[in-house]
Amino acid sequence: MADKEKTFLITGGKGLLGSHLLKIISHELPMCKLILVQRDRVKRRREDDSNIKIFYGDLRDTELWNNLPSSITHVFHLAAYIPWDADEKNRIRVVEDNLAPLAHLIEHSQKWPYFEQVIFSSSISVYAKGLGYLNENSPKKPSDLYGATKLASEHLLLCLEAMGVKVASLRYSSLYAYRQYQGTVLPIMINRAITKKEILVYGSGKRTQDFLHCNDAARANILAYQAKVNGTFNIGSGVPVSMSELAEKISKVFTGGAAKIIYVREKEDNDPGFKLDISRAKKVLNFRPTVKLEAGLQMIKEEMEKAG
Repeated sequence: MADKEKTFLITGGKGLLGSHLLKIISHELPMCKLILVQRDRVKRRREDDSNIKIFYGDLRDTELWNNLPSSITHVFHLAAYIPWDADEKNRIRVVEDNLAPLAHLIEHSQKWPYFEQVIFSSSISVYAKGLGYLNENSPKKPSDLYGATKLASEHLLLCLEAMGVKVASLRYSSLYAYRQYQGTVLPIMINRAITKKEILVYGSGKRTQDFLHCNDAARANILAYQAKVNGTFNIGSGVPVSMSELAEKISKVFTGGAAKIIYVREKEDNDPGFKLDISRAKKVLNFRPTVKLEAGLQMIKEEMEKAG
């Protein structure tokens, strides 16, 4: 089936990753038809595009799914409820919002005769934390309901494989880009730097994260589509960055090194963070991250300056 005959259902298209994915699709796969789902009815320029159809509703509701066309060939499932507040991480809403849409997808897709593949946005939160590099076979031990729902989602989607539908679960590391949620470590450090406050690093600063720019994460979705694959894939930079290194890079990019870095030693939490092995994605998907952290920070700085 040629690209012009493909119909993509994209959930979460208004989000950070979704906006980057839609941009790539519009440039590289302009003949594909797009089905977007939104809760609100805010008018958007995309609605003028004959290749794009927007459906309004809630992914937890049967009515929305009943109204979707049967011509869907691929689903990019990016939508998720992410409980940023620690008090929300183990609330029932996490399960309802993240699993119910997939149950609807599995049920209603049986009426889609041309359905080929789901590309699911999972997370490295499915893994047990440890000092070594994590590959796709590393022990799974989610620390909260969010990670548990991502792992459960991967398992739920396996039944589609039994029906001949390919499922690619992309386990993302720490995604970042301009306009990301402001309550995580990277934007917090940036905001302190640009407001001439000291950048705070807790404990020894040795905890690591794998930061991946949303451009590269969006590219991974396209590669999974092009490769027509099943399976799980770690999607990250493959480069662990300590909190000390992050603070130094942010100080350099945003203040020319002027922002002072302060270590809050008494708040050491003994969390080693994550180190990610992305060799499977490299081999199977030909995934190669292109945006190094310092370049990604520079992109954020330029977009902030442009926005005023």
